[in-house]
Amino acid sequence: MFKAILNSKVFRYFISAGIATVVDITVYFIAFNYIYQKSDIDLFRVYTVSAPTASLILSYSMGLITNFMITKFLVFNDSELATHQQLLRFVLVALFILVLNYFFMHFLINNFGWYPTIARGASAISIGMLSFIIHKSFSFKVGKKTEG
Repeated sequence: MFKAILNSKVFRYFISAGIATVVDITVYFIAFNYIYQKSDIDLFRVYTVSAPTASLILSYSMGLITNFMITKFLVFNDSELATHQQLLRFVLVALFILVLNYFFMHFLINNFGWYPTIARGASAISIGMLSFIIHKSFSFKVGKKTEG
């Protein structure tokens, strides 16, 4: 039974996503508290990026790299797509998921007063299954095998 669980793509995906999420949330905490020091960033005195948003961009990028590598080699290693296609599709899906995360975090922080790191964790967990389905059917799609 334990071997069947380990062979499950869903289980391996959530382990890889869990590792990437830990990387993401850890980087978010460090960026928010120590790199940006909870202060907004002025870009050329034209645009201001909030500390939670800047931290999200950095942490999400680190989590994305971690997640792609683990997912490619340990979860969807049977995909017939070239690595560059997988990466492009993975990034497109990740950007879509990032937008969902952004709006959900914004909602939790501004409407419920949640601390940004807690809101980041809640948004990541809540969107996880959608991410698996999209990656399975699009990013790491397996074509029909031909006999012969």
